[in-house]
Parts: sequence; structure tokens; C-alpha cells
Amino acid sequence: MIKIIVYLSALLAALLVGCTSKTTDKNNNASNDSIQKYIALASNDTLDHAEKVKILDKELILKKTEKILKDQPNSKENRLFLNKLAEQSYRIGSSKIMFSTTKLLLNRATIVNDSSNIAAGFNLLGKYYLDFSKNDSSFIYFVKAEKIYIKQRNNNKLGDINLNKAFIYLYENDYPNCEISASKALLNIVFNGENQRKKYDAYNLIGISSNELKKYDKAIEYHLKALKVANNSLYQTSPILITTTQNNLGVVYQNINDNKKAINYFQQALAKKGLENTSPDLYAMLLDNLAYSKFKIGDNSELPNLFYTSLKIREKKHLNSGVVVNKIHLSEYFSALNDTVNSKKFAFEALVLAKSINIRGDILASLNQLSLVDKVKSSIYSKEYIEISDSLQLEERNSKDKFARIQFETDEISQEKETAIKQKWIITGIALAVLVILFLVFIIFLQRSRQKELQFLRSQEKANEEIYQLMLTQKSKEEAAKQAEKKRISLELHDGIMNKLASTRLNLAVLSHNREDATITKCLTHITDIYQIEQEIRTIAHDLNKEVFQKSDSYSELLQDFVSDQNKNATTHYELEVEEAIDWTAISGEIKMNLYRIIQEACHNINKHAAAKKAIISIILDKPNICLSICDEGIGFDTSKKAEGIGIQNIQQRVKLLNGKFSMYSNPHAATSLNVAIPI
Repeated sequence: MIKIIVYLSALLAALLVGCTSKTTDKNNNASNDSIQKYIALASNDTLDHAEKVKILDKELILKKTEKILKDQPNSKENRLFLNKLAEQSYRIGSSKIMFSTTKLLLNRATIVNDSSNIAAGFNLLGKYYLDFSKNDSSFIYFVKAEKIYIKQRNNNKLGDINLNKAFIYLYENDYPNCEISASKALLNIVFNGENQRKKYDAYNLIGISSNELKKYDKAIEYHLKALKVANNSLYQTSPILITTTQNNLGVVYQNINDNKKAINYFQQALAKKGLENTSPDLYAMLLDNLAYSKFKIGDNSELPNLFYTSLKIREKKHLNSGVVVNKIHLSEYFSALNDTVNSKKFAFEALVLAKSINIRGDILASLNQLSLVDKVKSSIYSKEYIEISDSLQLEERNSKDKFARIQFETDEISQEKETAIKQKWIITGIALAVLVILFLVFIIFLQRSRQKELQFLRSQEKANEEIYQLMLTQKSKEEAAKQAEKKRISLELHDGIMNKLASTRLNLAVLSHNREDATITKCLTHITDIYQIEQEIRTIAHDLNKEVFQKSDSYSELLQDFVSDQNKNATTHYELEVEEAIDWTAISGEIKMNLYRIIQEACHNINKHAAAKKAIISIILDKPNICLSICDEGIGFDTSKKAEGIGIQNIQQRVKLLNGKFSMYSNPHAATSLNVAIPI
């Protein structure tokens, strides 16, 4: 467990060191009022960490972020901006800004189902909780992000996720899963220049896990690969990675008791100038490891000064876990020198400090050393060691189970969510199918209704045409009867009255040359004949008391007869005006029949509602239309109110069937005008 702390301390030291160089012009920073420019400056690797924090002043960024929250729309560009702001805030350690911005990003991305930014938000929250050692929460968010990246086949992001999961497994002492996750990361990471650090971390994690799993050859192989990446020119400004890897290789060689090689790596690392200033914790670790390897091969030169120098640095920096390791090593050193007092002293101090910081690994290492150097209480320390060791093993097993359970539950939740979504789509599909079927049924029903209505209208048109033909036939019969009657009357006039008049004329003609009394008396008897002729003529005259001017067109006569009947039976006096230029024989029977019915219906409405003294019916030819106008001088009505009867609707329907136009104008207490124009 001591070596684990060594590795973790070295790894954390490597992660916390940033790039160094000269700062940019501060005056430009002070005058910059754009968040984008501030973030661009913060992402500039030529600025040191302190300068980045200064540039990304929390009050300024929070104020600017709040403005974005209120003023900016939820667009793709603004979500990308929020992602960038969160990333850069994380890089410079502004956790508060990073957390609030990430929450906003997740909220906006969820609203529009922006899966890429949802995954980015989960990934950032995972990093946030990882920095605060909240491994459970961190792992949950990494798994959520992983699910989305798997669907998107985003290998680069999957490499990040697996790498972060490997760190969590390392912190939880789950070395098998750490090795697996780091190996997956290597498969996912695209090995280009900008991903060299990820590649280094993956090699380093596999090396550390392999060492803890006692796969030393593999540990050396991957630490050497990490060293090769660290030696890349890309990292010449950050030698801390090289130094850390050299320390890790030295520890592996310590474990296989090849302390000479271990010493060689420790010395190479310590040869880096300025290490004690740039990374004092790593410097102290190297001193302690070098001293321990020297002790193992019996080289006591520089001992115990190396141990004491390392201890002093660690105590000054409050690196308590490192202090425990130092004191255990000193206890071993003095035990080898048979200095029981100092050996017990340092072992006991190590135990007290380990318990105060409550690090189980350090407690176990201290108890193990005390059981070796304090023979009197050896059994007590051994018993306590066994109890804590069993408890620690159980915790580690539960920890492994915990993360497996988190992975399983997350998978299960995702599966349930996907199933629910599928069910939702199935239900939606069924509902849509039912709606489509109902719509089709409605359309079919509507079509059938329209077909029936069309068939009815056609039947009605056919019936109207037949009625009209019957009316024409009837009119023809009436005309034939009239002609026969005329012939009869002509015969009567010719054969009866004319003969009688001629006979009377001849009988009276005798008076022109004979005026005798007997002749006059005889002629007076013919006055009675003249009276009889007068009565006969009167009888015939009564029979012929018809309209003097008979129109030759039967349709005009039909209209005139209708108007005459109306004038006989109604209180309204109707006048019919028909343009003589209209050739009714050239107009279809359908048009004439419907015009006749429209006139009938309009006159019926006038008789029933208008209380008009006079109405004029006009028919004129306005090519290509024949126009009907019916005006009355009645009481009128409000056309905006829907009439209860169907008379006007029937008229409109007839006009529509003839592809004509209909209009009607009226006001209360005013005349009413009905106008129809039908194309012929």
C-alpha cells in the first residue's frame, strides 16, 4: 500500500503541473470586454496558471454568463459557446464557473435533445466530481456520457471516458478494471499530436495497475512506452512527466529486487535541475525511494540523511501519507542497525499519524512494521492488522461491486429508457395508424355521400328536364288545340256568319232599285237576321277574347302565362321584361328550366314576405351570359341574418349547378334586388 501512495502522489503531481512561459500584455486583458476573447486567452498555453485565473476573474465571468442565460437564445452556436466556457473553466481550475455553466449547458441541450452537448455535459460533471474525489457521482456521469458516445461512435471521446474511468478504478484500488479501462482508452484514442498526453496517461495507468497486480514485465513495458511519449519534443517544456515515469520504473524494479536499476532511474530523475522547487513532493518521493533502494542493497552512504531530507520536505508540505512512508522506511533502517528504540519510535509515530489521517493502507503498513520491531506487542499489532486487512479487503470488494452495480444499473436504466421510447413510438404509431384509418373511413364516407348527392342532383336535373319537356309538350298540345279551335271558328265564320251576311246583303240589295212598301216590309224582316248574326259574332268574340299579340316562342309564352297567373292570384303586380334578341331555341332546356324555377321561387318569396305592390322581372342577354333580375318594392330584410327557409339556398344551388353567379341586395324597409348571371 505504501507503493500505491507513491504512485498516486507521482501521478497527481504530473497532472497538476501546467505549462510555463511569459505572460502576455496585461493592458490588453484589462480592456477586453468579450467573453469569447477572455476564453481564448485562457486557452492560450503561453499563459501560466496564475495568469489564466486572473484573466478568468470569477465575478466577471459569472456576470457575463448570467447575461448569456437571460439574453441569448438556445441556439447551436450558444450551446457550443457554453461548452467551450465550461471546458476552459475546468482547465484553469475555476470549478464554480465550470459547474454552473455545465448545468446550464445540460439544461439547454436536454430541451432540444442535443445529444452531443448532453454527453459533453455529463463528461464535464464526471470530471468535476472526480476532482472532488466523489468517485461514485463521477462514475455515474462518465457512464451516462459513454452510452451516448457509443451510439455516436465517437472513439476520441470514448477514449477520454475510459481514461477517466481508469483513474477512478485506480483511486478505488480496483487494478484489474483500471488496466482494462486504460487499455480500452488506447484503442479509442486517435494517436495524433494533440492526444499524446492521453496516450501517456493510458500507458502510465496500465503500468501502475500491472505493477500492483504483480505483472512486472508488463508494468516495465508500459512505463517504458510512457517514457517514450514523455520524451517527445511536445513535452520538452514539461519534464515532470519524464521524471514521474522514471520514478515509476524505479519502483517496479524495487519490487523485483533489482535495486541497482531502480537506483539508476531514481538518480536520473533527481538529476533534473530545479525539481525541488517545481515539484517538491515528487522530489521528496524520489529521495525516499533512492534511500530505500540503497538501504536494500546495503549501501548506507548518504543514509539516513536522504530519509531525513525527504521527511523534512514532506512534513513542511503536510504530505502526511508520504511522512508515514518515510517513518516506516526509517524504522526498517534502524531495525537493520539493531537500533530498537528508534525503530519502534518511527514505527509508532507512523501508526499514530496514519490513524489520524485514516488511510487504511498506511495503517496496515505501520501495524506490520510495529509487529516486526515490537516483539512485546507483536501479537496485538498482528491481530489489529488482520482485522483492518479483512475490513479493507471487504471494502475493496464492495467498492468493485459498487462500480459494477453502477454500470449495470445505468445500463438497465438506459435499456428501460430505450424500451420506454420504443413503446412510446409503438403507441404513437398505433394511434397514428388508427387516426389514418379513421380519416380514410371518413374520406370514403364523405366520397360516398358526395356521390349520392351528385347522383341525386343529376336525378333532379333529369327530372327537371323531363318536367320541362312535359311542359313544352303540354304547351304544344295547347297550341295545337288553339289552332284547331281557330280553324273551327274560321269555318264557323266562313260557313255560318259570312254566308248569312252575304244572304242578308243580297236580300237588302233589292232596296236599291225597288222601294215599294211591300218590298220594304219584306226587307225589314232581315233585321232579325242581322241581330242573330250580331249575337253569333259576340259569342265568337267572347271565345277569342285573348291577348291580341301572340308570341311565337313557347318559352316566352310559358313565362307570360306564369306572370299572368301571379297577377290573378297575388296582391303584387308583376311585370315581365324579356329582351327580344334572346333566341330561346338556342338555349338548353336545363338553363330554361332552372330559370323558370328560380323565378317561381323568387315570386313565391315576394308573395309570402315582401308585401310589395309591384315587382319587375327582367331577362336580358349580356353575352356570354343570360341575366335575370327580379326587383320588388317591398319591406326588404337583413341579408346578414341567416334565413330559416331553404328558398334562397335552392336558388343558390341552382345557380351553382349552372356555373353562374348569384347576388342579392336588400335592407330593412327598402327594396330587394335578386340578380343571376348564367353562362350560355
